[in-house]
Amino acid sequence: MAGFGRYTAKQLRQQNIQMFRNRVRFLVRLWKGGALDDNEFDELVKRAVAVSIEAEIADRVERGLKLKIERVLRHKVKKVLEDKIRTDYLPSLPKLTTMD
Repeated sequence: MAGFGRYTAKQLRQQNIQMFRNRVRFLVRLWKGGALDDNEFDELVKRAVAVSIEAEIADRVERGLKLKIERVLRHKVKKVLEDKIRTDYLPSLPKLTTMD
């Protein structure tokens, strides 16, 4: 879901649930008003459920990938910094000078 970084996992779930409820309420109004027959209503509710499940799965996958990428990058940066520190602070060998 776009803007993932602004929301917690709980907030995303609540947002997805609220969006699902709003869709179903709208479909119920259409069904009660006669704009949808029983078969159309059933099919549209199934689609609303599928969209809600897809959004939840996408959120979970995105969170998992983001965490994995952050871990890998932290590890790589740490390794580069450790290597840099080791090479920068190695004692330099004294220069040999010849005395004539």
